[in-house]
Amino acid sequence: MYKEIWAEEFKSRFLKNPENLEIIDVRQPEEFNQIKIKGSKLISMQDLGASLDKIDWSKEVIFVCRTWSRSWYVTNVLNQNWFDGKNLAGWINILRINCEECIEKGNLAKDYFN
Repeated sequence: MYKEIWAEEFKSRFLKNPENLEIIDVRQPEEFNQIKIKGSKLISMQDLGASLDKIDWSKEVIFVCRTWSRSWYVTNVLNQNWFDGKNLAGWINILRINCEECIEKGNLAKDYFN
């Protein structure tokens, strides 16, 4: 069964207990270096299958990407295979607008969210 968490709920949990979250960013390294959620781990979508053992499944696992599609796909596949993770339905762009304290900016390209 597919699971997700909305930006407002994520923000609340992130600000209260970020150490209880395992935030997995499934984008590419160049995207991750532009903007990311503080404390997140980069495991690109292509590398995820071989890297499932790098995820701390004892925490609340949340998958993120730029536009929701990659993290939705990963979450859906993993949920169907009995892995307990959630998709951040609000994705990074929504957090950038609504939770500035959740975001760590690098060399953000002006057109990244276009």
